[in-house]
This record gives sequence, C-alpha cells and structure tokens, in this order.
Amino acid sequence: MSLLDRLERVFGRFTLPNLLPILLMGQVLVYLFLATGAVEPFQLLLNAGLLREGQLWRLVTFMLLPLSDSPIWFALGIYITWLMGSALEKEWGEVRFALYLSTGWFLTVMSSFLFPGEVFGNQFIMGLFTLGFAKLYPNFEFLMFFIIPMKVKYIGWITWGLYAMAFLGGPGYVRAMVLSAAAAWLLFFGGELQTTVQSKKRKASFTRQAKANAQIPMHTCEKCGKTNLSHPQIDFRYQAGRCFCESYLSKGVCDDDA
Repeated sequence: MSLLDRLERVFGRFTLPNLLPILLMGQVLVYLFLATGAVEPFQLLLNAGLLREGQLWRLVTFMLLPLSDSPIWFALGIYITWLMGSALEKEWGEVRFALYLSTGWFLTVMSSFLFPGEVFGNQFIMGLFTLGFAKLYPNFEFLMFFIIPMKVKYIGWITWGLYAMAFLGGPGYVRAMVLSAAAAWLLFFGGELQTTVQSKKRKASFTRQAKANAQIPMHTCEKCGKTNLSHPQIDFRYQAGRCFCESYLSKGVCDDDA
C-alpha cells in the first residue's frame, strides 16, 4: 500500500465531501460581501496571532478569498478552477481530491504559526489546481487571452516559475506559503516524478551505452585487422572460433588495403 493510500485510509474520513462546489460557492459569496463593503479582506485572512485570540473563522475564510476583484477575471477564475478541480476529482475520486487541497491548507495553517504577526492568503493553495491539472493533463489547451492556444503544461511551468520568484524574492512568511503548497504537490506527485526522472536516467544511460557499443567492432580479421566498422562492405567468417575476412578465406591472403 502506497503512502497516499495509507493517508487516504486514515484521514479520508475527515475530509469534507463536495469540497469543490462548497469552495467555489463560498468564494462567490465572499466576493459579493467584499464588493458591497460588508467585510474587509483583513477580517478574513489567516493570522496565527488572531487565531490564538479566538478568531477561528479565519481557518476557513482565508480559503474563500477571491484572487481577483475584477468581475470578469473572477468569473473566469471560478470557471477554470471548476474545470480543473472537476478533472482532478474525476481522476482521483472525491476523497483523494479533498485530501490534496486539505494537505495544502493544513501545511499553510501550521506554517502561519511560525509567523504569528503576518497574514496568510490562499493564492498558493489555489495554485495547486493548476499544478495538479498540468501534471495529469499536460497537453490540454487553454486559449490565453481568448486568442493564443497554450498547453496547460506550459502554464504549469509558468506557475512554478512564479512560485520560485516568490520564494526567492519574498519574505519568510511568503516562503512558508510557497513551501506549504509545494510540499502538498510533492506528496501527491513526488513518487511519479521520481519514477519519471529515474526512467529518463535509465533511457539516457542505455542510449550512451548503445552509442559506445556501436563503436566497438563485432568482427575483426585476425590476419589483416579489418573490422566490420572499417570495411562494412565485406563479409567475415569464423573458422575454429577465429575470425577472418572473406578475402583471406577465398584467396588465402588479405587484400592490400587492409
């Protein structure tokens, strides 16, 4: 039984069913509340210091924050998240999909206690949709800006690039958010990634060995030293386990061009 199977068996009962529609409907509601000024973003962001003071709703509300305040980009983001999330859920099943997101959530919450004075968002956790979808369906195409077709694997690489920039250029709490999301992705895809890397190494090693073997002659005349590589146009024969060129076998002597 793999590690993921064991985790699913142990923690699957604690995952929230119908997580994807609940998450997206929650983001729509929060977007409306923010647009009307009923709440402010800081009231919803994750902050370990305020969690200790009893503001436990932040454990949930930070996941519901929209990633854009533009109606068009928000609606497009909801649609794409639904598309990707539905595909992941169909591929894995509801429990494993919920465990995937819950892992990113849990690690982010835990890392927030290392920086109790900072606020944590959900942008890197939501990026798990893109990274997971890009890994499972790398050749799926989106129309960037509704015009340019782009395979999702390239969008995944761009996302990893943005994660790397945030990690290298951001403060400690931003690095903690990046590492939390990356760790969740590695937990679910690290084994496959390791297998792929090992397979490529074996293939590269086999190719190098095949090229090296191609430079080693299979037949070498014991009289003149001709080989199947230096003289591919002639035949070689064996007598009593000894190799000779066709000229020696037919004439008793090798040609002068040996």
